[in-house]
Amino acid sequence: MKRILPMAIAIAAGLIVLTDFFIYNPQLHALQQILVDWALILAAFTFILGLFNVLTVHFKRIKARQPRWRYSPFLIVAMIAVLVFGLLDFRGPEGSMVRGIFWNLIFPVQATIASLLAFYVASAAYRAFRARSLESTVVLAVGIIVLLGQVPVGVYLWDRLPMIKTWILEVPTTAGARGIILGVALGTVATGLRVLLGIDHPYSE
Repeated sequence: MKRILPMAIAIAAGLIVLTDFFIYNPQLHALQQILVDWALILAAFTFILGLFNVLTVHFKRIKARQPRWRYSPFLIVAMIAVLVFGLLDFRGPEGSMVRGIFWNLIFPVQATIASLLAFYVASAAYRAFRARSLESTVVLAVGIIVLLGQVPVGVYLWDRLPMIKTWILEVPTTAGARGIILGVALGTVATGLRVLLGIDHPYSE
């Protein structure tokens, strides 16, 4: 019963919400809105549970002196400070203190971490662009053409490089990206159907 009841509720709610997208019915739409509102309320409570979970994990890490435990107090203090400032200001996340913390603390840290990614990308490109096979040779050649077509010196090497670079980015690259997006969409639909049909039921675990 513990597995059947959550599965039945999830399947029924999912089918109601999904059916509302294809069939217009005022009563069905009203029920769908109620279910969506309930989902939003549950999501808000999960954020609260996540807050207490993060606090519990980092307090245990500090108490046990686990590796890198010295970073945990900074996380706890920053999280509590943002929460307190957000609650004290009626504007919430749009308040001056919360926005100040974001723009003066969180945003610079994110920019610093993002800037470090360039070195990892360069290292990964060096390992990936080794001409060990025909496929890697093609990738290497295309990468060099795109890089040369992107910089001004490429025009002096060959005036057609920018045009070839544009074609590569607009035709084969776009086609590959659309193929990936279609694959992700089909995978999402398949996963959703498995959950709706009760084949996968993580909500009962």
